[in-house]
Amino acid sequence: MKRNLMYAALLAAALMVSCNGKNTAQNETNTDSTSVTDTTAAESVDLAAVAGTYEGTLPAADCPGIKTVLTINADSTYQLQQDYIDRKDGHDEASGVLEVLDNSVLMLVRPSSGEHTFYKVKDNSSVIMTDSLGNEPEGETAKLYVLTKK
Repeated sequence: MKRNLMYAALLAAALMVSCNGKNTAQNETNTDSTSVTDTTAAESVDLAAVAGTYEGTLPAADCPGIKTVLTINADSTYQLQQDYIDRKDGHDEASGVLEVLDNSVLMLVRPSSGEHTFYKVKDNSSVIMTDSLGNEPEGETAKLYVLTKK
C-alpha cells in the first residue's frame, strides 16, 4: 500500500511539473532535435516491430489531460507532440534519441534539457508511461497511461 501511494505521489509530481513548465505560443514552440547516436543498452525490444505512432490522452495534475502523439522510429529516434487540454497555447514538441533499457523500457532523452521520459513496451501495439525503473502505474488509473499504436 505504501509503495502504491509513493508511486502515485511521484507520478503526480512529475505530471504537475510537466504541465507547469510548458512554453506558450508567445515563446514559440520548443522543438528539440539531435542526430542519431549509437546506444549501448542491451536491446530487448525489436525497434523495427515497435516503430510507429502511438496516441492517447495522459492524465495531468492541473488540466483535464495531455493529448500525446509519440512516434518511435526503428533508428532509435522519436518525435513527441503534446497538447494540454483546455490550456491556451499548451502545445509542446520534442524530438531526439531514445535508449532501450532493461525490461523493455524506452528512455526518451530531450536534448535541450537532458530530461528523460520513460515508456515500457507492452506489446507491438501499445506502450505505457512508467517511472525510471519501468514500474507501471497500478490500480484503476493505470489504463490512463497507455498509448496505443495507430
